[in-house]
Amino acid sequence: MAKESVEAGDLIHASNERVGSLEIVIKGSFIATSGEVVLEMPYGSIIGLFEKPGELYNFDYEAKEDSMAVSYTFRSPESLITVLKGNPQITPLIASAALSTVQNVFVRTTQMRQACKDLADQLGINDRSVYDMQVWRYEYFMALRKAIATKDIALCTGVIFSAYEYLQVLIPILNELIEKKSEYTIQTASRVDLEGEYLEGDKPEDEDAYVEDSEDTPEALSALIHGQDGGEDSGETAETAESEAEPAEDLAGALDEIVEYSGIDSVRAEKFKELITAFTAMPDKSDTGDEVRRIRKQIAEIYYDLYEGAFKRSLTDRNMPVALKMFFYFGFVSRDLAGAANTESLRRLAEAYVPDPEGNVITMYEWLRMIFEGKVEPSKNEFDMEYPKYLKQQYTDGEINKKQFEELADDRYAKVSFEIHNFMRNGSKVTFGRISSFVPVFTEDSVFRAPDKNIATAEAIHETMDMVRRVDFSCFTRQMIYSNPKIGINREFIDTEVLPYIILMPNGGTRSALWQEISGAKRDTPGRMMLPIFPEKDVNVYMLRMCGEFRWEMCRREQGVHWNDVTVPSLTSLFSDYLQFYRKNHDLSPELREKIKAQLQAARNSSKAVFVADYINYIAFESSGSLRLNKASREIIFRFCPFNKEIREKLTNSSPAYQKLIERYNIKLAQRKHLLDIVCTKVDKAGAPIPKEIRYEIAYLEN
Repeated sequence: MAKESVEAGDLIHASNERVGSLEIVIKGSFIATSGEVVLEMPYGSIIGLFEKPGELYNFDYEAKEDSMAVSYTFRSPESLITVLKGNPQITPLIASAALSTVQNVFVRTTQMRQACKDLADQLGINDRSVYDMQVWRYEYFMALRKAIATKDIALCTGVIFSAYEYLQVLIPILNELIEKKSEYTIQTASRVDLEGEYLEGDKPEDEDAYVEDSEDTPEALSALIHGQDGGEDSGETAETAESEAEPAEDLAGALDEIVEYSGIDSVRAEKFKELITAFTAMPDKSDTGDEVRRIRKQIAEIYYDLYEGAFKRSLTDRNMPVALKMFFYFGFVSRDLAGAANTESLRRLAEAYVPDPEGNVITMYEWLRMIFEGKVEPSKNEFDMEYPKYLKQQYTDGEINKKQFEELADDRYAKVSFEIHNFMRNGSKVTFGRISSFVPVFTEDSVFRAPDKNIATAEAIHETMDMVRRVDFSCFTRQMIYSNPKIGINREFIDTEVLPYIILMPNGGTRSALWQEISGAKRDTPGRMMLPIFPEKDVNVYMLRMCGEFRWEMCRREQGVHWNDVTVPSLTSLFSDYLQFYRKNHDLSPELREKIKAQLQAARNSSKAVFVADYINYIAFESSGSLRLNKASREIIFRFCPFNKEIREKLTNSSPAYQKLIERYNIKLAQRKHLLDIVCTKVDKAGAPIPKEIRYEIAYLEN
């Protein structure tokens, strides 16, 4: 038995893992996801009730909020007895949650069954499939749910076991229906008109779907960054590059070279090469079938040890082979797996790579070198533990002794290993975006265009960040305390800008993530963002989203336990309060209330997700006078994320919605400047020059 804390949005189990444990949710809640099927798992639920020990998980289990679960070994259905005996006081609660789970799964299976029937009818398919859902058992459970009000442990145990058995009947049916609906949807989606419009109801879901007008956000951002034309696109694809690429003959043996360079033991080295060969032969490398999933998982198990071994050797290698550069930067391991054209493109990129002059945008390999050289400390792991806290926990649990604890605290290789097996492993999965088909090595499917047209460059990232900073000038500033009693300054708040690191993960992917907003306890340390080096969309879309996430998380960090306490006004507290009580907000029309309701539903009631969506529209549209937000949201965001002086002046003359907001801001700004004038007067009387920190603050207030 072990307690496990899981941060909101993190996975406790993924569908490419084998079932080996049961977890009771003792704090917060989780969601179980398989395709478009999402099942709630509130307090008291058992994670594993849908599963069979030793087999692959049917669902991805994600924390809906900051949560905690108690984990037990799960070797057979009888393992449930151990769980229940260890928790007699909450067994009735677990029984109630199990009955709710049965109801949720039955209802979702019924809905999926109807959806398949409707799609089959649209396609003219005579689907005669029969599914024995044992409705009598469902009706029995629902009757039992109404009647049961007992603390009898034996009865509750029987209910939980019966629920487990029935779920083993329903889940295979649900999985089959999910696959069938996916097949039908693909067939239906192919029936598009000549202009590319999807038939009603068939448009694919997208992570940004709840962002109003999100489809033109990339163009709006491009206009802000590059001007109205948004730049040019050569239109070159991986397919057109294929015909022009020269054979990369000297990289035909790259797999052998990389494995040998890593120095891993011969058994695992041969195993890795066999897995890559088998994976290369797979016609559909994203297939969710058991065999392909098993191979992907085994590749991942060896890959990070391979990366660690190769990294250690590279530290003393002054002439690193190009195949290793491709491996470190892009996850490349095999020409056959990557394709000849992609291999040649990756080689050119690796040979031409130049580090970011500003030092903020860095590859995973460069990041690990910075950790080894002591320039930065390792990132938090999935349990929100930084390296020192992790070691302390290891020592407390008896995993290491005092001598090992002291040695590991300053062991540079151990720090790198910690980063590879935590930040890199988890970050690669997150940025890949499709956890059920994740593989860490580069394949032909890793890029969405030719690699040299798809790569995230430091130049493009800085352009977007500069654009955000021009609009939201205080985005990356933190208030620090400046004190110099000798010249009459006892305590003065100074705004200091600290730009984050953007770490390019060695993979293609569809998502980005803010990993942590600061490092350690100091608030003047850079945040850490991650981005796939080959992103599906334009870099500006990902960067703007992460800037919004940073705004939210930095406020939470600064406010601590008061982050949602409306009596302590802040971005997070006021925005959370606005979403909680929008139904009673008389400044919002019934139509706007319905829009907010839809936003919350699409964002799974996440205040942060709704804020980020509004922040994107705020930067991309509202800054140019194109209003997309409602009055309540606009007032909160402008109060804590004011536009720069130039934009404020334009909006004062062109947008009535902003006039009063800007007037209030100018009054507060004048008060702040007046206080600084008093400080400067004190310093003058002391006969001292104005400190540079005060001069910087005066210049900052001119933004």
